[in-house]
Amino acid sequence: MTNFVDQLRLAERAKEDVYFARIDRELIDALHAHEQLDSLARAQNKQGLTQPNAITEQVAVSATRQQADK
Repeated sequence: MTNFVDQLRLAERAKEDVYFARIDRELIDALHAHEQLDSLARAQNKQGLTQPNAITEQVAVSATRQQADK
């Protein structure tokens, strides 16, 4: 009986690990997208252009989330 209970605990822990790994990947992708937008904004500022607006940033973050879901 103990072996079965241990297997159930391991299975549940594995499900949690997969879930949190997916969440971590989404957050990391969002951070990378944010960093890319920051570098783009710095490059545009050097050229005298305006910074990207909040809508552009939201589109980039949502695009990375959609890619992570695939």
